[in-house]
Amino acid sequence: METRLFIGTDGISNSQSPSSLAEIIPWSAPDPALRLADESAVDLGEGAFAVTRAIVNAGSAPVSFQDEFRVKDLFDATHYLIPCVNYNGNGFGGEENIYNGRSMGAVKTPTGLSLDGDPWVFSYERTGVPGCTLTENATTGIAVFAANDTHESLVCSCSLERRSGGGDNAARYDHVLIRPVVESPKTYENKGVFGPRYESRITLAPGEKFTATTYVCICPPKWRNYAAVPMMGHALRLLRPSLDPCMADDEAYELGTRYIRSLFCIAGDGKTWLLATNRKQRMFGDQHAARITREEMRERMKWEWWTDIATFGNGFELGFTGQNFLNARLLAAKALGAEPRDRSLLEKCIGVFDAFIATQRPNGLLFPRWNWNSDGGDPNRATDTCNLGWGAAEAVRMARLLRAHGIDKPELVEFSRKLCDFFLDHWSDEYGFGKSWLLDGTPVSTGGAIGGFIVPALIELYDECGERKYLDGALRAEDFYFRRDLDDFICTAGAIDCQCIDKETAYPFIWSELALHRITGGSIHLERAEKAAWYFTSWMFFFDTVVGPETDFARYGYHTTGGTSVSIEHQVIDPWGGILPPELLELADLTGNGAFRQIAGLMWANSLQGITRKLGDFIHETQRPIGSQNEAFFQARFNKYRPDVEPGYFNDLLVSWPSSYRVWTVDRLRRRGLAMRRDAWPSHQKPYCPDANT
Repeated sequence: METRLFIGTDGISNSQSPSSLAEIIPWSAPDPALRLADESAVDLGEGAFAVTRAIVNAGSAPVSFQDEFRVKDLFDATHYLIPCVNYNGNGFGGEENIYNGRSMGAVKTPTGLSLDGDPWVFSYERTGVPGCTLTENATTGIAVFAANDTHESLVCSCSLERRSGGGDNAARYDHVLIRPVVESPKTYENKGVFGPRYESRITLAPGEKFTATTYVCICPPKWRNYAAVPMMGHALRLLRPSLDPCMADDEAYELGTRYIRSLFCIAGDGKTWLLATNRKQRMFGDQHAARITREEMRERMKWEWWTDIATFGNGFELGFTGQNFLNARLLAAKALGAEPRDRSLLEKCIGVFDAFIATQRPNGLLFPRWNWNSDGGDPNRATDTCNLGWGAAEAVRMARLLRAHGIDKPELVEFSRKLCDFFLDHWSDEYGFGKSWLLDGTPVSTGGAIGGFIVPALIELYDECGERKYLDGALRAEDFYFRRDLDDFICTAGAIDCQCIDKETAYPFIWSELALHRITGGSIHLERAEKAAWYFTSWMFFFDTVVGPETDFARYGYHTTGGTSVSIEHQVIDPWGGILPPELLELADLTGNGAFRQIAGLMWANSLQGITRKLGDFIHETQRPIGSQNEAFFQARFNKYRPDVEPGYFNDLLVSWPSSYRVWTVDRLRRRGLAMRRDAWPSHQKPYCPDANT
């Protein structure tokens, strides 16, 4: 492009005007043999522009190179985003993280925009919108991301470079999109682990042409720090993400309950039935804690003793990944709905609640893992607000379920009351409900928005008993966490094993704000529910990555579309979005915004992939239990569970929570007369699912 090109609210121009927001920097040849064959910009309407660049090798020999597409902001930005990778610098963190009673230290993650003066460059495989960078201030925003119409356009990396400072903590930035993939100056390849730089190159034979398209979009923020909302609107329109559910709701429900039920086992006391957290390989613990090298992992993988999948070393967890209470309630509902009633299953489900309630201390607290009581209760072990919030909410829901079938269990509500009273009594205007606590009531870790998991319990208890203090506590907590965190487009430390900006912490805020909207009718709660839902969606993948034929993704037909990245520490995809369709469909109805309905369909379809449906469905040459699904899908160069750090692979951790969330989603939708019908989400893509036509 010989002339300067400006993009603004008045469209495309060759000269800068007061309405210009960004300038496309003219192409610079990375090799003397390369020529710019063509570069064109098209106004796509609604503030979106497509810039297509064609480069030709005019020389007589092959040329290998990297192409750089650079966009310069023309406004002072106060906030920036690289979806799933960098939320305004990833400033949260550094506090000691306590998990399973031991210190995890302060995990290093990519922070800021550079490392030792070199800009961070991230592969498109890490970003939910390919190669996306976004900058904004109170009135406007600019987003740059790759098109997904061809592999040449899609396969890229991105960087955001601070160009100059401004007033009021504002700055101007360069958006940089590099093709093909570069990870620099380090590759974030494991939790807290930085590996060497990675790069690839385009190679053109003499006369060969390389063509790629990049989108530049104007994104006026819906709310302060929420320019990501129009950016995601552009992504839905331009990238056209689509994915079919590979099974009907009824089958998802039956497979989920079958797998959950299979996790029932006798605890260490030889008499108590509880639900195991997962099935996994024998070496999983060493992999997860990075206690073995990749060379040691490679050797162990040769021996079935290490790779057998079973309930090795399982704990029994109240909420979080184990979801004993949620699982027991879901199975109890199935037992009560059977004809005749499945009394054996019902007794075991009630027994799960009884077993945990028996460990509750007088102040309301208890260990999140039942088996931690077997050693007399280590006083240095901490409990956490995530587990306890899930537990307190589920106890009330279980009490209602049983009462509806003529079974009165007031101790369930009392269990929840004691927990909620503890957290109301220990509320802090500085840190809310905190993250982890010793059982004597001493706070251990106070950072993060994880205390939001207490709010659904407060609301459920208010609905149950009508005591105003529980509603007031919920309202106060929501005010605090939105003002401090979500209004700045972050949630933090909701996953117990991380101390970083993350995704899943947003869920209790979505659920709670919709509940508060129903209770109070306040418009602020609907707005906040939208905010939390859009924040959660900023972790969703709007496209499919490109993978090699040897990868698990190719072998089993996995699509990244609709999956959600876990956190800044864990840059992998999980099926957490399977919990969200009821809330997203409610938001679509309340706001009239059909995007929430589309997003619900994508998240739901993604969450159904890779579920074992019958005997004979093998993954990694292993027969997995029917209804099981691995927890994580490794779409980028980040992996704890393989000797080689390459994108496109599964792990072999078969946790319970994906089944829990899917079953709960189907149950809630059934109560509203809704279904996630296969024909509701038309697509040319088909996710992996054995016997998908049956």
